[in-house]
Amino acid sequence: MPSSVELQKIGFIGGTGDLGTAIAIHLAKEYEILLGSRSVEKAQTAVNTILTEKGNRDYLAQNLIPTENEKVVETCKIILLTVPHENAIATIKGLAARFSGDQILISAVAPVVRVGKEFHSEVDASGKSVSQQIALLVPKSVKVATAFQSVPAHVLYEERPISSDVLVACDELETYQKVAEIISKIQGLRPLYLGTLNLSGEVEKLTALILNIAIKNKLKSPTPKFNSF
Repeated sequence: MPSSVELQKIGFIGGTGDLGTAIAIHLAKEYEILLGSRSVEKAQTAVNTILTEKGNRDYLAQNLIPTENEKVVETCKIILLTVPHENAIATIKGLAARFSGDQILISAVAPVVRVGKEFHSEVDASGKSVSQQIALLVPKSVKVATAFQSVPAHVLYEERPISSDVLVACDELETYQKVAEIISKIQGLRPLYLGTLNLSGEVEKLTALILNIAIKNKLKSPTPKFNSF
């Protein structure tokens, strides 16, 4: 059955990192993936690495398209931001004028810093989450959502079994439904709607929370799973 996600195409800004490639190899089963980077050469290297490590599968060879971040922003209606948190705001500032509008931008950014033996969520002086800061930079017709902060990239990339809930924060239910459809395409992930973008900071803090739980309790790649009783 055809996906309702427009054009069945998803773009990644900074898609050559661990999380970007991990999500991309799964979504490539259903969508054409524009794997963006600062240069086509870097994106092509990432695609070549994936094809080598994953056995040159037909759907990966066909659906993973290396490109520049600018091309992603100009042509894709659904975009994932998977850059390191320290580069996220500068990256969006540099691309803001290129957004075509009427798009969904999913931020998977987790502002995590290590302090001694613990991980903390870095808080901006404005008090706004990364997603809230991004929403102020892009055109108002671009809907910003927050998701994927709790997903261990290496587990996805290694295609190991996973059972995890993915919290999503965004302002409109229609936006959530489109993001949830994408999340649901990855076996073992269940989307859950948290609420508006005002709660995006709570989602971004999940990464530091999970890292501390893993270290203190010697757990390997823990993920959140909410049960109903």
